[in-house]
Amino acid sequence: MTQVNTVVNITTPVGRIVWGDLYDPQTKDFDGKPLTTKTGPQAGQARVDYPFGFAIPKRGERHWAETDWGAKIWAVGHTAFPAQAQRPDFAWKITDGDSTTPNKKNRVPNTQEGFPGHWVLRFGSGFAPNLFTLLGTQDGKPAALIEKGAIQSGYYCQVNFNVQGNNNQNNAGIYLNHNMVCLLAYGPVIRSGPSPDAVGFGQGVQLPPGASAAPPAGFNPAPPAPAPYAPPAPAAYAPPPAAAPAYAPPPAPAYAPPAPAYAAPAPAYAPPAPAPAPAPYQPPAPAAVPPHPAMSAAPPAPAPVAPAGRQMTAKAAGQPYEVFAGAGWTDDALRAHGYMI
Repeated sequence: MTQVNTVVNITTPVGRIVWGDLYDPQTKDFDGKPLTTKTGPQAGQARVDYPFGFAIPKRGERHWAETDWGAKIWAVGHTAFPAQAQRPDFAWKITDGDSTTPNKKNRVPNTQEGFPGHWVLRFGSGFAPNLFTLLGTQDGKPAALIEKGAIQSGYYCQVNFNVQGNNNQNNAGIYLNHNMVCLLAYGPVIRSGPSPDAVGFGQGVQLPPGASAAPPAGFNPAPPAPAPYAPPAPAAYAPPPAAAPAYAPPPAPAYAPPAPAYAAPAPAYAPPAPAPAPAPYQPPAPAAVPPHPAMSAAPPAPAPVAPAGRQMTAKAAGQPYEVFAGAGWTDDALRAHGYMI
């Protein structure tokens, strides 16, 4: 029968890695023999595997096929192997973490750390998964994880994987091939292998004769190895401050440039000289008045004194008789003209 090789890509909800190693491959099978390719053109050739277990919490469903991711896996298995998918030994690669039935390694699922209350998927691939983280990212986008051991068993993650039929009619089943693992949160680390508390150390043991819980006399256990010597870090060297050099002005340059031969002409415009201070004011000398002709002539002989009783009138304008007499007026003329009464 030809298998319908349907491939479906799925991203899981948040779960926890409960066993396996994401960094170092597995090279041997359950019986300790080298892993080889079972079918196809490379059948019989050596191969490696990067398996790990991933526990997804149950949400009240009775079977993992009732979940969104489980329904897709169920459909791929029944499409690839319509008849074999009904068999109880069909390799679905999914374990009920609450089961009490031992597996091929005689381990009971519900006694393994992280199994109870979960569906445990077995992922595998011939290539290591690409690892990412959302822890500490600022933009909410996954960042690549390069450091080895950044994701350990016990951490909470999501897994992106492909599911397809294994194309093996003799051992029909599916492959859950992981592609990417993204770290979402830390959890208690799960150590692989049995616990020293569970292997029975000291139970039913009877010490043989001569055995003692105390060291024999003279026995001195070797002292612990001293811690490797780490020389103290040298003190940071700080050079002493350099003394400031005494200041000396630089010498004058030996070269003195010659004075330019060209002399700029004096400007054509010269401001006017300031006006001289005004001379102190001196009033003009009075013009010489020539004397009246009468004054320049030789003074006449004194007029005779007017006899008593002569009285000048108002017409004489205050001139005394002597003035008129000097001018040649007679008494009669004075009376006739009304200058004297």
